[in-house]
Amino acid sequence: YATSHGPYDPSRDAFQDFADAQQQAQQEDKLILIQIGGNWCSWCHKLERFFNKTDSVKQLRNETFVSIKVNVSPENGNEDFLNEMPEFEGYPFIVITDAYGEVLNSRTSGALEEGFGYSESKFIEYFTYWKNAELEH
Repeated sequence: YATSHGPYDPSRDAFQDFADAQQQAQQEDKLILIQIGGNWCSWCHKLERFFNKTDSVKQLRNETFVSIKVNVSPENGNEDFLNEMPEFEGYPFIVITDAYGEVLNSRTSGALEEGFGYSESKFIEYFTYWKNAELEH
C-alpha cells in the first residue's frame, strides 16, 4: 500500500509519476501500467489485494510493466492528467502505454473479473499478450 489509507495517494503528482515511469520503462525496456481509481472504490482495493496475493500475476506485471496509480477523489481528481487518457466508465481503469507514454490499450477492470473477484487466468493472458508485444519491438 502506498499509504496507510489505501493504495491511492491524492498528494501525488500524476504527471511527475508518469514522467518518472517513462524514464524507468525506457531504461528497463518495459511498458507502463496505469491504474486509475481511488480509495473510495472497493474494486480498487480488490485489485490491489489480488495483485499482492497472486504471485503469478504480480511477477508477470513486474517483469512487463512499470506501474503507477493515479488517484481520483474529491481531494484530487487529476482532471488534467485524465484528459490525456482514453475515455472510460468505471473504476479501477487500466491504461497500458509504451515507454514513451503512447497509449497502447485501455480497459475497465470489469473485463478481467470472475465471480466476486479478479481472474488469474484473464490477467495472465492480458499481461502475457503485452509482454510478448513488447518483446517483438
